[in-house]
Amino acid sequence: MNKKSCAFITILAVFLSSGMYPSSALVKVGSKCTKAGVKLIDSGNTFTCVRSGKKLVWKFSGKSPAKNVIDVKKTYSTDDGYFDTFTRGACEIDPYAPTEWLAMQAFTMSLQNCAGQVRLAKYNLGNSRPLSNHQKSSEFNLIQPCKLLGSSRGTLMHRTDNWATSRKHPGPNSVIQLIPIFAEDTAVPKNTPSADYEKFLRFIKEWVDYSSDFGSNVQYRIPNEYIKLSGKVSEYKLTHPVNWDTPGHVRFNRDVITAVDEKIDFTGVNMGIIVAPAGTDASIMQQAALGSFQTAEGVVPVGLSQFGDVPSNPRGSQYSGLTHPFWWIHEAYHAGYGLDDHYGDALWNINSEYGMGWWTMMTPWGGDLSIWEKWLLGFIQDSQIQCTSSTPSSTHWIAPSSVRTQESKAIVVPISSTKVIVAESIRAAGLHYKVPTQNQGVLVYEIDLTKNTHGMGMKLSLPTNRVVNSNYPFFMADASLRKGDTTTSNGITFTILESGTFGDVIKVSKE
Repeated sequence: MNKKSCAFITILAVFLSSGMYPSSALVKVGSKCTKAGVKLIDSGNTFTCVRSGKKLVWKFSGKSPAKNVIDVKKTYSTDDGYFDTFTRGACEIDPYAPTEWLAMQAFTMSLQNCAGQVRLAKYNLGNSRPLSNHQKSSEFNLIQPCKLLGSSRGTLMHRTDNWATSRKHPGPNSVIQLIPIFAEDTAVPKNTPSADYEKFLRFIKEWVDYSSDFGSNVQYRIPNEYIKLSGKVSEYKLTHPVNWDTPGHVRFNRDVITAVDEKIDFTGVNMGIIVAPAGTDASIMQQAALGSFQTAEGVVPVGLSQFGDVPSNPRGSQYSGLTHPFWWIHEAYHAGYGLDDHYGDALWNINSEYGMGWWTMMTPWGGDLSIWEKWLLGFIQDSQIQCTSSTPSSTHWIAPSSVRTQESKAIVVPISSTKVIVAESIRAAGLHYKVPTQNQGVLVYEIDLTKNTHGMGMKLSLPTNRVVNSNYPFFMADASLRKGDTTTSNGITFTILESGTFGDVIKVSKE
């Protein structure tokens, strides 16, 4: 099956109403600070650096917004802290799930005991910055040595060929066409396609728009009605885990486009998704890769089908849980650009090839795309990468990879023409919003283009200073690095010096 803490603030341990502070506190109200406007947060309390006469001092600014009152439509500042209320990861029920996704939560819980991600947690990077010294990002802007280039169809390398660039969808400039059909053996249309499926396309658009630090313009199009397909969908034997060139998939592609081409204008479309009415039997309408669509208006590079929203007979396919919006995005990257799964050999054993565990979108319920993949797909730009190729020892600040900002989001260390080491900062933001507090921190992982079998090519580097609990609350959750942790990969040592709402300060040392 295709699958998938933060030591938040290191200062300001303050006793609230008593006005008393522990003797170990590094900062007290009235003590010196360095930059006006900077905010620091601890346990829901906000402290601001303000000017008092000729000095800059810390001032208690009040309580942060209550964490039990979350407006899921709002974009917060990281200075307000993260609303990280989950303890067992993505599978936990979300009390703030939008009404339109409540049925989906109930469906996947009953099917897999996993609710999944049904919204975003939106944050802009605030004014809070690290207190420890770090080098300017401009010292590491020679990016070319950190790009993995090649002519093969590998999906973890930097590709600029036409095949790859036309398939980076969903992405910042995607035009997505819903292709709604019904047949003799699907559910009978009871609603408009928009009523059944706009929430899925809106979910994709919202995630892409939020994740694109330099702006995006995602569009989606939905016909007014379902279009009749002659015969039965079951005759095509759509199956999730097989390639687009399976004979039944090829015929389904051809027959659907023949049926809908006169009624849908595919001009400018680069991703098409075929669906049947909500409630269609899961054994009949399945998620499937379908290759490109040849239409009267031109080629649609990325084509796939999806299970019906909350399908009937869910046990009719072992993959019916893929109707979830998280899996719509995951499977779109398989079907189009060809991103592989990153969960290693799927034995879920720390002593085996564990890959990225259950971290990142291309693993089971793993949250957001890795920052490496966001770079390849155009969500972030070269200016947000700190490439350490010419420096034997250096100290870097990176912002959380799923928070909106144009600051640096990754440290990349080139090892060879086929291998790099990446460090990114994880907080409870974006599709990572269910990562528990104790598991937030820094992910350090290897990208190795020579390991190209299924599930391989990306692998976490584990802490060297402590034993990893690999199975709670999700597989390899404890692999993230917190303040004081170290890890070594390919002779490169990463040490976490400071952590906060702003991200992490990391020392990189070469042996």
